[in-house]
This record gives sequence, C-alpha cells and structure tokens, in this order.
Amino acid sequence: MVIESDNEELFSDDESDVSYNKLHNAFEILYDEYKKLGSKYSLLKKNHACLLVKKNTLEKKECIIVEDYDKMNQLEEENKALKEKVDRLKITLAKFTQGSKNLETILASQRCVFNIR
Repeated sequence: MVIESDNEELFSDDESDVSYNKLHNAFEILYDEYKKLGSKYSLLKKNHACLLVKKNTLEKKECIIVEDYDKMNQLEEENKALKEKVDRLKITLAKFTQGSKNLETILASQRCVFNIR
C-alpha cells in the first residue's frame, strides 16, 4: 500500500507538471500574439495619425477649391456683364460715328452764304 501512495504522488506530480507546461506554453503563445498585436496596433495608430493629417489637408484644399469655384463663377458673371456692356457701347459708338459722317456729308453739301459767286 505504501508503494501505491508513492505512485499516486508521482502520478499526480506528473499530471500537474503537464498542466503547468501546457499552461506555460499557452501563455507564451498568447504573449507572442500580444506582442504582435501590440506592434500592429502601434503601426495602425501611426497610419491613423497620418491619415488624419492627410484628411485635414484635403479638407482645407477642398475649401480653397470651393472658394475658387465661387470666385470663378462670380468672375464669369462679371465678364458676361462687361461683354454685354461693351456690345452696347459698340452699338452706341457706331451710331455716333454714322451720325458724325452724316453731319459731315450735310455740311459738305451746303454752300457757304458768304461765298457768293
């Protein structure tokens, strides 16, 4: 009977050793995964920060583009109004030039009253 109790103690120690080894291996595996995930997290955190900077830069550029687009539309409208004004002034100038020619023609066709021959 004494032999059996010694065997049982040895057997129970082997079982506890196996359980400890399994747990230790599992812990090492989990710790390695933790380190890998930690490095991935750090890399993703850096990438996220870079993307936020890019996002802010693009938003600023978008605001500039929208402002430029609005200015461009305003300038196009102003250009259109000025072209219309130029066309009206050309018509007025043409009328004035034609009236001036007509006046010169009329004056040239009249005889001077003082030059009687």
